[in-house]
Amino acid sequence: MSDNNLSTKAYYILEELLVTLKLEPAKIYSEKELMEISGISRTPLREALLRLSNESMIRIIPRRGIEISDINMIDQLAMLETRRVLDTLLIQRATKYATPFEKEKILSLKKQMQDAVGNDEVDGYLRADEELDHFIFKIARNEFAAQAAIPLHVKSRRFWYYFKGSEDMYSCSILHTKMIDAIVANEEAEAVRYSDEIIDNLVIVVKDYLQSL
Repeated sequence: MSDNNLSTKAYYILEELLVTLKLEPAKIYSEKELMEISGISRTPLREALLRLSNESMIRIIPRRGIEISDINMIDQLAMLETRRVLDTLLIQRATKYATPFEKEKILSLKKQMQDAVGNDEVDGYLRADEELDHFIFKIARNEFAAQAAIPLHVKSRRFWYYFKGSEDMYSCSILHTKMIDAIVANEEAEAVRYSDEIIDNLVIVVKDYLQSL
């Protein structure tokens, strides 16, 4: 496997550990600890950490270690506001430009998500959601919007896992299913509407939490 592929694999391993809270928010880890937890060797680990640092998922502190970003509710609202704008553009473009082959692929991801829900596999559901996000970004054919959206979706998945998880998996999957079907049917407005509903649900969780303080 090439160095670039090793680095990319390392990134996705760390991303899953972050999303599923196996790397605890606000905790500082040493490089050695991360190597042991992830099973990643030093060079690809460092390359993946640099990428995650650029995406504000971690903070590299010289001579101290790697600090995992905390879940800040005020920041979460601003992040979701930004994500909504980017997702609208990406969903519109994906609906417009998806080829028949790409539509088949996105339908297979829908089944993968449904299977995870049926088996009550939250981690499997999150992996399917991640793959769905990246595929939609790819078929939207706008690298700039995609690169800006990726870290926002990672933070959204981590937030969802922390506050909702399995209790919300079925209802969330229904919205994703409807969004996918709308993309495949070239129904741009409907696809965006379901994308907005997914974000609306996260906004409600944040506001409910803030009001409870």
